[in-house]
Amino acid sequence: MALATRSNEKRRAILEATIRVLQEQGLRGLKIEDVARAAEIGKGTVYLYFRDKQELLKALVEHRATEFYADAEAIVRQDRSFFERLRDLLERRLAFIDEWRGLWGAVAAEVAQGEAKKAWLTGLHERYHRILSDFVADGMERGELRQDLEPELVGAALSALGCAPQLPVDRGAYLDQLVEIWKKGVGAKP
Repeated sequence: MALATRSNEKRRAILEATIRVLQEQGLRGLKIEDVARAAEIGKGTVYLYFRDKQELLKALVEHRATEFYADAEAIVRQDRSFFERLRDLLERRLAFIDEWRGLWGAVAAEVAQGEAKKAWLTGLHERYHRILSDFVADGMERGELRQDLEPELVGAALSALGCAPQLPVDRGAYLDQLVEIWKKGVGAKP
């Protein structure tokens, strides 16, 4: 196995361990030694990859966001109806939110202090917005969505949508209802 591949695998293992520690102990309880233990490596090894906890958290946000965006892009590029893809996209979004429940905002705030870091976080959000805007434009081109829509604005609305309700609801029924609302709101009229 190439050295670069092993290095990437080790980095990924550290990031995956970090999310597990965050889920168990929260941001305030996050300690590098706990991450190292969860990744089954020495504490010093974590510092070979990340200068400090801030850098580790920033890398974690980038890592998870990049994975989510890659999944979102794969879903919206499929050759299926807009609303079938929308349901799958929302389902993936809910899974992402479930994983990060209560942590995303805290972690992002921890690493996004100052103008440069805020610009970094905005850049992450802009990628998702572009994916959604292009998705809406595709739905319009296919004739599945109304032609009077602004793809960027509908993309922004879609970006805000998909947060999991804090109430115990059936996930499938919830997704079906969201898609139905979107069909009636932005779907092309027969």
